[in-house]
Amino acid sequence: MSTDHRAVLAKIKRFDQLIAYLRDEMGWPIARDSFEEADDLFFDFTPDELGIDEKNSAKIQEIKRLRPLAPNQPWGIFFIKFEPKRLPVVALRRILSQVAQKKRASANKAERRAWAADDLLFISNYGEGSERRITFAHFSKARVGHDLPTLKVLGWDNLDTDLHLDAVARELCEKLAWPENEDDVKVWREQWSAAFTLRHREVVATSKELSIRLAKLAGDIRDRIKTALAIETDRGSLKKLMKAFQEALVHDLDADGFADMYAQTIAYGLLSARIADPHKKTVDDFAAHMRTNPFLRELMETFLKVGGRRGKAGGAGIDFDELGVSEVVDLLDDANMEAVVLDFGDKNPQEDPVIHFYELFLKEYDAKKRMQRGVFYTPRPVVSYIVRSVDELLRTEFGLADGLADTATWGEMAKRHKDLKIPDGVSPDQDFIQILDPATGTGTFLVEAIDLIHKTLVAKWKAQGHGEKKIDALWNEYVPKHLLTRLHGYELLMAPYAIAHLKIGLKLYETRYRFDSDERARVYLTNALEPADDFSGRFEFAIPALAHEAEAVNKVKRYVRFTVVIGNPPYAQYSMNLNTAAKAHIEKFRYANGQKIRARNALQLERNLNDDYVKFLGLATGLFPPGSGVLGMITNRMFLDSESLVGLREWFATHFRQLHLLDLWGSSEESRRVARLAADENVFDILQGVAISFAVARRSKAGAAEPAFSREVIGTREEKYGLLSTDLALSDSGWEETQPKPGDWWLHRESCDKVSTEHEFTIADVFPRFSTLVASNRDHLVVDLDKAVVLENVKAVRAFRGSNEKWAEHFGITLKTGWNVDAAREKLAAIHDISAHIKPIEYRCFDRRWIFYHPTLVWQMAPVSSTNVLRSRRNRVLISLGKNRSEATNGHWVSATLADKSVVSTRDNASGFPLYLFDAEGELALGSRTGRPNIALKFLRRLADKLNLRQKGEYGLPEGVTPEDILHYAYAVFHSPGYRHRYAASLKTEFPRLPLTGSQELFRALGGLGGELVALHLLESPKLDRQIAEYLGGHAPEVEKVSWSTNTVWLDRAQTTGFKGVREEVWNFHIGGYQVCNKWLKDRKGRTLSKDDIIHYQKIIVALSETIRLMREIDVVIEKHGGWPDAFAVSQGAEPLPKVAETSPGYRKGNPR
Repeated sequence: MSTDHRAVLAKIKRFDQLIAYLRDEMGWPIARDSFEEADDLFFDFTPDELGIDEKNSAKIQEIKRLRPLAPNQPWGIFFIKFEPKRLPVVALRRILSQVAQKKRASANKAERRAWAADDLLFISNYGEGSERRITFAHFSKARVGHDLPTLKVLGWDNLDTDLHLDAVARELCEKLAWPENEDDVKVWREQWSAAFTLRHREVVATSKELSIRLAKLAGDIRDRIKTALAIETDRGSLKKLMKAFQEALVHDLDADGFADMYAQTIAYGLLSARIADPHKKTVDDFAAHMRTNPFLRELMETFLKVGGRRGKAGGAGIDFDELGVSEVVDLLDDANMEAVVLDFGDKNPQEDPVIHFYELFLKEYDAKKRMQRGVFYTPRPVVSYIVRSVDELLRTEFGLADGLADTATWGEMAKRHKDLKIPDGVSPDQDFIQILDPATGTGTFLVEAIDLIHKTLVAKWKAQGHGEKKIDALWNEYVPKHLLTRLHGYELLMAPYAIAHLKIGLKLYETRYRFDSDERARVYLTNALEPADDFSGRFEFAIPALAHEAEAVNKVKRYVRFTVVIGNPPYAQYSMNLNTAAKAHIEKFRYANGQKIRARNALQLERNLNDDYVKFLGLATGLFPPGSGVLGMITNRMFLDSESLVGLREWFATHFRQLHLLDLWGSSEESRRVARLAADENVFDILQGVAISFAVARRSKAGAAEPAFSREVIGTREEKYGLLSTDLALSDSGWEETQPKPGDWWLHRESCDKVSTEHEFTIADVFPRFSTLVASNRDHLVVDLDKAVVLENVKAVRAFRGSNEKWAEHFGITLKTGWNVDAAREKLAAIHDISAHIKPIEYRCFDRRWIFYHPTLVWQMAPVSSTNVLRSRRNRVLISLGKNRSEATNGHWVSATLADKSVVSTRDNASGFPLYLFDAEGELALGSRTGRPNIALKFLRRLADKLNLRQKGEYGLPEGVTPEDILHYAYAVFHSPGYRHRYAASLKTEFPRLPLTGSQELFRALGGLGGELVALHLLESPKLDRQIAEYLGGHAPEVEKVSWSTNTVWLDRAQTTGFKGVREEVWNFHIGGYQVCNKWLKDRKGRTLSKDDIIHYQKIIVALSETIRLMREIDVVIEKHGGWPDAFAVSQGAEPLPKVAETSPGYRKGNPR
């Protein structure tokens, strides 16, 4: 009967069980009674006898060496058992290293011998309880010139899969079985050693294969580093190294971060060196070939030494490479590096193969870090566009014929441009173009610059008649003199820093640069936001490379005057860069229009200003010598229209010329809310929209703003990539000019200046009588869902006897300055019928409540909107936000009752614009008198002129047009996603402006759609009777926890009660500052819903679903008539305005009654 090796191995937890397996299944000649005569089977050792330090010896239960089982046995076989708990592999390896390096000092002379490293077999047993692990360990023989022997293990534990156990059993039984011929020592060595080669693998020949394999080894190194740090004392080599990094560069570096940095540095440092010379080499060769970066070379030397490398080649003793570095060396040596490099070069024009290699590496190495590091990857079309555009500006604005490749000196430029001064400390012989990427990441921008410079020069040299060999010679002369000396990058994180050097080396290798010079690529490991400092001598004790790097980068920060700044700085509103040096870069943006910015939301102002991209823009704009800078960056687009970043816009407008702003949009929030952005995608895998900024520093002092030029690109990612790759040159005619002006300093076409010139009338100009809506300041007393509760509250307030102070304290009333409390209480006591003053109020969107509407307890009565709406059930109040803190563009609503000032936003006060006005004063009873339209005559004349209609009647309305038509038209326009998108900037700072169309057909179509919206929002539309959401649950459900999933709005934690059939876009729909479906239910948390409540909520769902549909239809109609802004530009004829049927939803003809 065959043995079930899988089952047997899974049960082995102890050495006696293993001995039985070695005897019975692998043929080792061990007598069955050997366990009773242990002294005859093993030699025992003590940790002290083997020179193992006290710290590690406490973890060892026993060390035994198996006595020879054959006369010619070449192998030394040790069994080591650790205390019954999990022990890190690194600690095990350190102990084994001591065992292998000490000779047995025994009285038994026959057994006093030493073994070569590759003749040692270690069998260890460690772990807790059921998780005991058995491991066979062997050290591979070092290759010629190699000094990093590799520890390779074959082991198993209870967590292994069945397939792994099968594979282990196969290796044991085939390769560690007792040899048939004990006398053939050579075959015996080869047979057993074969069990410890790396698993059978094909030769790595593609970048994908290499990235996966490299990630596995790097992950192993990372884990071993963390384990080693956990058992090291503060005097340990790794902890000293980590401390040096903490002091020099990364102050908050922890053990996990250091382990990650170490592992990725080893992986990418060795890979970079291997690619620089795609031939097999020794470890010593690796460091020698890291020519673009002496710091990385020194750092690699230090890391390799700490990782277990011997001090001198050929030195005494055996090194066990406890961190696994040489396994990376083996992988790279065995790889077909020529094929891998060719695979790197097989480039899709829209992709960066090295970045894809890195992303795949991160996916295999640490999936979470892949997401965190996404900020490093800037798509090639974006990078190429920025670099090409900066090259264009250097040619057009500075007369540099070769653009970025130009070698003109400061002295030559000063002669050409009389108003250009050579900065202090700069030699006239220094190249004028000095390039910096302050957040270089993986070096994508610098590599693209190299590519463009190489193409420029090759084309130039070909035009001069030079052949290929001459061009190669010229290029190899140019690189060390005029390329590497002018390219600079700052990067704080080690992994992308190493990759940047890898990519620069790859690009230079691709251009046939021979690396004959020791000139380094000037990419430095540093925090760009920190100023130059003096680190000399501070870190020599731990890692000289750090001191050398700090010295080099501080010279650059002090003395190099940059004339080109490019890149993609990080976006982090909750920034970690909050030290004094970093925050200094944004101080100039705290001021606008001659004074410090004061925001209503001070916290949001600080968040926006402290976003990392703002700091990097502050850094970049402060680096240029006067009149000598070109900026090209892609950043968060928020600064284009954020009220709190007006200081940044003013700085750009007054300190730069040739300002070009390419708005790439891509905001996930905007794409959900704005129909024309529904298919819009970001060029990055991020949620925040982005924009590209280009600017040229002025040669004179800051002064009046010069025109800014802007354009936008909306579409899919691929469409944007296509345009960036082939179009959008700064010199073409597609850019729209804007004149920035004091105040908001808008730089792009969506400025208030633009909207005010396009459209004359705000709604305050159209409906001139308006007021802020009702504010009681005592909602807890005078507002409730239940009319009876309001009545009882007011009665209690009126009946209270006591001082004003006690009265206020008892009812939670604030005694506001200017309020005559005595008079208010006296008037309240005189009210005969309190219920007559309890009126319905639109408290929040779709949330109608009851209010005691009387000046005795309501602070702000809002008489203009309130009085006029109370006079007629047919009157309507258009509701809108003016300048608002929430920066909302969707704060539009309508009411047929009183309305609360917070009806669409708790952060901002809404205003009400009644459609009709009534002359009568006094009692607020419902009357029958006819109101007059609250519409300005100037507006009516303009509307009639646009529509080519005569004005008729007492109020001068265009013929055939009613006040309701105008309201419905405006309501439709304000609900147009295209309108909200186009005029987003002005909608955040003033009342909406109403575009007027010259097409009677469009006016009628929008009026019809707006009428439907009004009827839906007033819950008067017959469409509301068609339910689309099914109620799930019993009678009178309590609102416990509101959530949404699988198209269902849930009311309870268990998700058994709710409304099924609510699409995600309906659930997420916002009006003003409210997510309506969520808000309505959350305001009723802890209450039970009545049958009417359930029906009402179902109507809300229908209303929102229809609103979404109608908003899209509005944009379709506008697009059919020319789109924005053409549909609202000129009159398109004088066709008569078709009549709208009185039965149309929401349509009301004539004056209300």
